[in-house]
Amino acid sequence: MGSTHAAPTACGRRLRHWRQHRGLSQLELAVRADLSQRHVSFIETGRTRPRRAAVMRLAEALDIPLRERNVILEFAGLSPCYPEILLSSAAVASFCDAVGRLLHTHEPYPAYVLDRWWRIVDANAAGRAMLPALASGTVDVVDAFLAPGSVREVIENFAAVAWTLVSRLRREVDELGADERLQSLLERAERYLRDVPRTEQSANDLVVCPHLRIDGETIRTISMVARFGTAREITLDELRVELVYPADDAAEAFFRRGIG
Repeated sequence: MGSTHAAPTACGRRLRHWRQHRGLSQLELAVRADLSQRHVSFIETGRTRPRRAAVMRLAEALDIPLRERNVILEFAGLSPCYPEILLSSAAVASFCDAVGRLLHTHEPYPAYVLDRWWRIVDANAAGRAMLPALASGTVDVVDAFLAPGSVREVIENFAAVAWTLVSRLRREVDELGADERLQSLLERAERYLRDVPRTEQSANDLVVCPHLRIDGETIRTISMVARFGTAREITLDELRVELVYPADDAAEAFFRRGIG
């Protein structure tokens, strides 16, 4: 099983954290990963240096995000397994083309492409019309929607939407492991809302989505998220597309007329 150690390693501590986070015993994890409970225990306590196959089995069994799997592999003294490729690279051109097609076919409704750190990195024409700041490049969702300003002011149900966004951020911080950048983003979001009371959404709303007040008209929206569910590359794994839909006839007419 490899060389032994007297104390838990960074790899063992990280795997134990994820096992406890998933609410599994060592035996339950061992069964899922097709390893012996003794082997799992030795990896967690640092009594053995895990081989790549064991780390990969455990990471898969624990459904650990790809970026975090690379960190654990490095802690084990192994090379990272999952590449991180720029969206501008030819290697992911076909996937970016698929995202572009989705953005285009979603017109006249807004659609936005977000990365792991809640930055809008692309949008369709309707999305850009709704958020003119995109003309200057990448937009930080937390700064754009939660900081005092014109965007925040047009959201009628701002408190409910804002606190729901913060709840999503908290879940991601908890789910994605130690990510100082994401934790900093959450702290900034909470600072923006320190004077905003928590407001419950109407019981008639099954999903918390923005109601926009534009030119005296209330535009009710529904949003959905699309992503690559089986990506084995970090950038694609973390990419998501937020699709905005009209929630009623008035919103449908508004989007059909065109924004701006």
